[in-house]
Amino acid sequence: MVNCKFTILALILLFYLGVLYHFQNQQSSLPQTHFITKLPIKEIQQPVNNHTYATFHHPHAPPYPYPYEFLINQPDKCKDRTPFLVILISGRLNELEARHAIRATWGNESNYDVNVLRIFLLGFSGSVSDRTQMMLEEESKAFGDIIQQDFIDTYRNLTLKSLMGIEWVTKFCPKTSYAIKTDNDIFLNVDYLVHKLLQPEVPVRQNYITGLIVYGSRPERNNRYRHYVPKEVYPNDTYPPYFAGPGYVFSADMAQKIYDVAQKIPVIPIEDAFNGICMHELHISPTISPRGIFNGHRIQYNRCQFQKIITAHNYSSNLLRSIWQDFWPLNSTGCK
Repeated sequence: MVNCKFTILALILLFYLGVLYHFQNQQSSLPQTHFITKLPIKEIQQPVNNHTYATFHHPHAPPYPYPYEFLINQPDKCKDRTPFLVILISGRLNELEARHAIRATWGNESNYDVNVLRIFLLGFSGSVSDRTQMMLEEESKAFGDIIQQDFIDTYRNLTLKSLMGIEWVTKFCPKTSYAIKTDNDIFLNVDYLVHKLLQPEVPVRQNYITGLIVYGSRPERNNRYRHYVPKEVYPNDTYPPYFAGPGYVFSADMAQKIYDVAQKIPVIPIEDAFNGICMHELHISPTISPRGIFNGHRIQYNRCQFQKIITAHNYSSNLLRSIWQDFWPLNSTGCK
């Protein structure tokens, strides 16, 4: 009878130990809600070069500062030239036709009477084949206008993509006068931007950043939407004034300052709002441009109107080519 009691007690003890072990494992596998340190990249995004995060990371914010490596770079692009304007164009790896359309239209550097340089900004996609990556590298060799870093190319990593462009200007083209960050579905009137807004004949401005300014924007707190930013990532109820992502212009000294301050403050996954946070931290006020020259929406094409704007948004490659056939070369006949 005694042996039977000991056996029952032993079985009960083993049962409770098993439950405790299972509970602890379940707890350790729950999603993290606080900052994570030294988390292998494969646990948050697809593996690239077996990197490990060296800094704290929140699941709803891109990991930065982090030494992302250039998979494709153009380090000598500015070695023998000093551009007046660097055009940084954000896009996706598989958007080849969009890149070709830009090269054939407003991104054709030979169109302009000042030194203009075109750069496409791309992230890495673990879902593409090695052959697709090799084709991208061949495209880069053919045109010399692609840079790519090894962060995963997602919407919530757009901040990393714009920071990559700013890093490239800072490290490899610091003598440029200005840069513009834009997207690959934009109509961009480079001639108006250069000669009417920036004006090569006047000294280069300092602490200069301008575009379509957004005031009073509030963080999205509903996690069902792609602009979701939890309070742990950004606690304030409103963002500082910022410039809409489809097109904002900045001086080379601002590129250096934004890049430097981005190493010190938490990065949020909303690219354009983050540039406003950087300006706020730098105590630099946005430069207000003439009303209507920067547009964040599509505008029905009109040659005379388009000669007096800098950006309009949401144009397919075919539509962009069609517009450009009428728009360029510039012809102001009949325009007031």
